Amino acid sequence: MGSATGPWELVFYETAEGNRPAEVWLREQGPKVQARFARIFDLLEEHGTGVREPYVAHLRGKIWEVRVEHAKVQRRVLYFAAPERKFVLLHGFVKKTQRTPSREIGVAEQRIQDYTARLGRD
Repeated sequence: MGSATGPWELVFYETAEGNRPAEVWLREQGPKVQARFARIFDLLEEHGTGVREPYVAHLRGKIWEVRVEHAKVQRRVLYFAAPERKFVLLHGFVKKTQRTPSREIGVAEQRIQDYTARLGRD
């Protein structure tokens, strides 16, 4: 699963105003939930796109989700792979239905568009 070209970097999506909504959401979660996300983030940094279920899953287009369950509550952080071996953490939410709501995916899609427009890349 590893790569010879070095580790990946995880970064939080940042609005033009300097807000990091996924980071704010993550900090609102309890320490056990944060620790579970941190373990998966470590896997992503080390193994990049080689990480698969049950830790992450592809949703749609460029969007992937980090999956954490704690106390029977499903939590997700949506992300995408950006140039220069970066995973951009876009959006966090509590998943209450079997399918990921299109509204949550829409938030991530909008943030990808904003991120790529401001960096001038795909």
